[in-house]
Amino acid sequence: MTSQTVLRTALWLALGGWVGAWAFFAFVVSRLAFQVLPGDVAGDLAGALLAILHYGGAAAAFAVAGASVALGRRGWVVALPVVLGVLCLGSEIFLSPEVAAVRPSTLGAENTAETQQRFRILHAVSLGLFMAIHAATYVLVWGQARLDTLASRDEA
Repeated sequence: MTSQTVLRTALWLALGGWVGAWAFFAFVVSRLAFQVLPGDVAGDLAGALLAILHYGGAAAAFAVAGASVALGRRGWVVALPVVLGVLCLGSEIFLSPEVAAVRPSTLGAENTAETQQRFRILHAVSLGLFMAIHAATYVLVWGQARLDTLASRDEA
């Protein structure tokens, strides 16, 4: 097995795992959680799972960037995963604690109309960032697949 094969395999495992985990959370887990669990429990579960997704996404992003560089790739297919990895970490380190602090189940009796509005805004930002990162991973899949196709043609 050549080093190129190992690098491509690592790249696709990281990228596929990242895309798959985020899609499964968005389209299956979060929807099901809010259908079968009380809202506060579902929110707590989603928050805990998001931490895993954010850190896992960052690790996958940096692995994709590293494998891309090792494969001799440059430009946006290296820069995009780095940016997405930083966004994953930023979301987890800065945004998620803010959302958790004003979650109605966290505040209990101290929950007010103002804290509910702050929660809605922060949750919308968090959701929008999650969706933007996830959409960008599909662009990254396309770009990497295109480069692999071109590399295969050159090798033939």
